[in-house]
Amino acid sequence: MLHHAGSGQRERHLNGRKLDHRHRAVATSDDARHVLQLLNAMHGQVVLYLPADADGHTPICLRRSEFRPEPGDVLAGQTAWHTEFWMADRFHVGLDDIDVSVDVRSRPGDEPRTASLETACGFRFALRIHRAEGELVEEAS
Repeated sequence: MLHHAGSGQRERHLNGRKLDHRHRAVATSDDARHVLQLLNAMHGQVVLYLPADADGHTPICLRRSEFRPEPGDVLAGQTAWHTEFWMADRFHVGLDDIDVSVDVRSRPGDEPRTASLETACGFRFALRIHRAEGELVEEAS
């Protein structure tokens, strides 16, 4: 079930009250789970977010305490280590027909570091997008 920012669902969750729904599970590779575990140990709870200006394959990782969803952003699911996965309004169209999984890649040395927490560790998160039938649609390079 998708929940839009500003719907009241997010505010209750941030204040520690239990929500009355289950989020869609977002699969993670073993490497992505290890990086999420490391980031949670270093920074506290983190959030993966696919902002409107993203390429559609490279989410950013932010401290949960610093994340502020924009109007229309969608809580698309939850990954390993209870990490919420949010995406901008333009990406969630057709989400019911696809499965998204999170992987991690080495950050090329010439790629500039970003505000995303994993880049300081030499990594970047990448999405794999599959049709519900299992067919790979897109994969970040």
